Amino acid sequence: MAGELGRPVTQATARRELVTLSAAMSFAYKERKLSQPIHVPLPADSEPRRVWLRRSQAAALLAGTLGFRTEYDKGKPVKRTRVARPSYHIARFVLIGLRTGTRHEANLNFRWGVNSKGGWFDLDHGVMYRRGEGEVDTNNRRVPAPIPDRLLPHLKRWRRMTAVGPVEYAGRLILKERTGWDRARELAGLGEEITPHVLKHTCITWMLQRGVPIRVVAGFVGTTEKIIEKHYGHHSPDHMKEARTAF
Repeated sequence: MAGELGRPVTQATARRELVTLSAAMSFAYKERKLSQPIHVPLPADSEPRRVWLRRSQAAALLAGTLGFRTEYDKGKPVKRTRVARPSYHIARFVLIGLRTGTRHEANLNFRWGVNSKGGWFDLDHGVMYRRGEGEVDTNNRRVPAPIPDRLLPHLKRWRRMTAVGPVEYAGRLILKERTGWDRARELAGLGEEITPHVLKHTCITWMLQRGVPIRVVAGFVGTTEKIIEKHYGHHSPDHMKEARTAF
């Protein structure tokens, strides 16, 4: 499909727009703005592709945030050369995403201390709150969770270096990290399918590969067990264990 100015539109995007249109039509009918209900046919819901990073790819991405280009030989990283200035705020964004599985927007909004605009880190008690005081939770379930042991020392160091929150630039939280992210991705030799959302997928996948129970993973990242089982369960060592050992 093609959208405005001939730009391609994915089936998933078209479906979301049609769902919105269908809801608007239903609301208009209930409010007696329409004489009869109008059915909006929807295309099939495509299965999401859960891209995740191998550890070597994550290392290359982090190196890219620090201005290093990764060179490969037969698909394996063999050399890193600094070619640009580091983007420390993007490096922090990547580390937090990999270690906590926090969604993109909530990751950018993390602050130091209690506030009403976004999540915050309680470094004294080792707890992260993914939403601000008084914020209404959404379907994304921004639940509190313990700060991972390997992340806590970094956060304490970043707290001394920043004013508002970890993902800040020039004393202000950034709204988007598109330029810095794209540069880091390109320096890492990764494709355009590697978006910031990959960090959450990677965190979930790594935990399951290490044998963390699905129930614990779901509680930590704020996702239902059903979604974890459906989209990531095959990464668990216990996935279909009965079938593997049946014979």
